Amino acid sequence: MRTLTGKRWGARWALVAAAGLTVLTGFAAEGPAQAVAGPEVMSWGAGDAGQLGDAGSGDRWSPGPVTGLNRGQVAEISAGGTGSDTSFAVARLEDGTVRAWGHDAAGQLGNGTRHDRAVPDVVAGLQGVDDVAAGGAHALATGKGRVWSWGENGDGQLGNNRFGDDSTVPVRVPSISQARQVAAGCDFSLVLMEDGTVWSWGSGERGQLGTGERAAQSLPQEVKNLSNVAEVVAGCHHGVARTEDGIVWTWGDNGQGQLGDGTAKTSSSEPVKARWLRDIRRITAGADHTFALRNDDTVYGWGSNRYGQFLEPEATDAARTNRNTPVAIDVLEGARELAVGRNHNLAVFANKVVAWGANGQGQLGDGTNADRFTPVTAVSGDFHHVAASLAGNSSYAY
Repeated sequence: MRTLTGKRWGARWALVAAAGLTVLTGFAAEGPAQAVAGPEVMSWGAGDAGQLGDAGSGDRWSPGPVTGLNRGQVAEISAGGTGSDTSFAVARLEDGTVRAWGHDAAGQLGNGTRHDRAVPDVVAGLQGVDDVAAGGAHALATGKGRVWSWGENGDGQLGNNRFGDDSTVPVRVPSISQARQVAAGCDFSLVLMEDGTVWSWGSGERGQLGTGERAAQSLPQEVKNLSNVAEVVAGCHHGVARTEDGIVWTWGDNGQGQLGDGTAKTSSSEPVKARWLRDIRRITAGADHTFALRNDDTVYGWGSNRYGQFLEPEATDAARTNRNTPVAIDVLEGARELAVGRNHNLAVFANKVVAWGANGQGQLGDGTNADRFTPVTAVSGDFHHVAASLAGNSSYAY
């Protein structure tokens, strides 16, 4: 629901726009914009495992280039990991091949080794890829209806009918031939099929498989009571689906309100409907919170709110409580794309990327490590997409 405070913020940007200025000019007040002249993919924040792709392993508080990747050749980046020291990134190139870099202890870079890489490296044997997803320590790819997986497999998250044996190269997920999209959580996997159903495998302890059961599964199982699904995303231990008619369904962990159904702390092993939402055209999830974009360009969020993820400008530390129903975020109206991490977020507007939330490792890109509860400009330039580590502190713009 909209608040008077939110309307006041919306009015503020409207006045700025009326004056003939860029709507988000005010964001720079919290930190300097980083001018970008080159065509590179940019990264910033935690770099412990080489996940920034800059040939180093240190944090970077301002955006800098990923070695060897041009924005024009990158179609998609998905960033995974369960923390800053285990983060990695997977990029799908326009030519249908895949690159990966960062942490590799479980083989999640897919290059046949278990050695961290601080620059992008080729994922072995993949061509014609349409979609990629990076999870906690595993990754997924789909192309021509098929699904491949690689990395950690302790909970069966590779979906290859095995438990416990990681794979350092992609393996085929059997029985799937009509996949449309993939999503990866910290310990589970999701696939959206051409017929609008969703299938899952991996850990089910918190209900994240959505099958009504909580046992781990090493082969795909159908998520219950979902049909006509247009998009699926995964948080660390929860799943989210958007149907063709703009309704949002959630399942799994709910300790921080991730389900958005008005309940708290009780996980659900079957999909439940997120409250208040309709006409949704895009969803995105991080570790413990989720955003939804409506057809009218308004934005809603729910789940973890410890670091001001939902941009309530007058909130104090005591008032930054988790939200178990979606709340409107007026200042994000008109965002072209959003990315969600554990405790920080990114948004793309015209000619700039803004960030807010936790900033202990420079993941907001404003040149500091100070947490921000209003958006700051991270990078300026011709950027159309952003990504954030699933449960870490690294950021990407391309």
